[in-house]
Amino acid sequence: MKRIAVTFVMVALIVVTVLFSQSQAAAGAATPASISYLGEAGTYQIDPDSNFIIKRLDPFRFEFEAGPEYTAVAGERVWSFSGSESVPPADYHNWESFGSVPAGCVVEYKGIDDDVDDRINQFYLDDDVIHTINQGLVFEGEFVVTEAGELKVFAADSAGFWIKVCDTVIQPTATPTMIFTETPTVTPTQEVTETPSPTPTEPATTPEVTATPTGEIMETPESTATATATAVITETPITPTATAVSATATPELTPTATKEPRLDSCLRFNFDVSGDVAKRGLYVAQETGGRHLASWYAEEGWQDSGWIEGIDITFPSVYVHVLYYSGPDADPLMLQIVNPAPNTNDGWLSRGMCHALEIGWAD
Repeated sequence: MKRIAVTFVMVALIVVTVLFSQSQAAAGAATPASISYLGEAGTYQIDPDSNFIIKRLDPFRFEFEAGPEYTAVAGERVWSFSGSESVPPADYHNWESFGSVPAGCVVEYKGIDDDVDDRINQFYLDDDVIHTINQGLVFEGEFVVTEAGELKVFAADSAGFWIKVCDTVIQPTATPTMIFTETPTVTPTQEVTETPSPTPTEPATTPEVTATPTGEIMETPESTATATATAVITETPITPTATAVSATATPELTPTATKEPRLDSCLRFNFDVSGDVAKRGLYVAQETGGRHLASWYAEEGWQDSGWIEGIDITFPSVYVHVLYYSGPDADPLMLQIVNPAPNTNDGWLSRGMCHALEIGWAD
């Protein structure tokens, strides 16, 4: 009986380990340093330090093939990549949960094989969409989770993801609140007490009659005036019982004015999705209002400019056009954006994100 119990526990541990490993596959895969889409059926040769990722069907999957040469058959897609030998899991019509994440969690991702169409892959926090994933046969992006919750991704279109979750966590900055405590002031009053004095009496006159031997009657008036009281007025200030205190406003915290950083954008000119190649000349990305953003001078046959960083855009997100100049005096030609913003023909850029402008020659 004891052996049966031990065997059951070991099997359970193996099952849990496998399930956990599968649930973490997308987040745990090493991210390639560089990756490029090469095409479908055909023979491809790459740098000896690079390798191939092959998309195969029945079942849908991505598999590793060593370089420097590979011949793809019909139905396969081929990418070259370096810096890793880890291929992404194949996701399609499924949810992938990364568990609970804190506010300030930085999410970085790279991916392949997301065709430009109306099937949009998105990240969710609990049940709310918090980030829409860039489309393309090669794509990447980054965003910050603003509050704690369960982070998930839903693959509406077939794709492969390398995802880094919370390798960096930005600590939120507390906004101080100014609190003032004020002591009330009591204004002293002066009270004057007046001591009344009695009304002085008029002097009394008393006639005195004196009989003398000579028989004469002499009347000697005697007047005596006596003041019986003195009127005195005394001002006695009364000291107020409350003490006058000057009101002092004392802030409990010293606020520091903070401003959200204005993050740069990042773009690349890319012909991979359209299958076209560059013609010799100058390629200019500008906002739809005409503001210049970046330029790339390409030779005949080039397909990718590489990432151009440090681009300041007018608003948090803007629509973008790409113009081609064949020479100094040539009129510009507007190129087709094959991964436009929804319901438009325009490309787009957002602050704090890198986005490929997939371009092609208009028909």
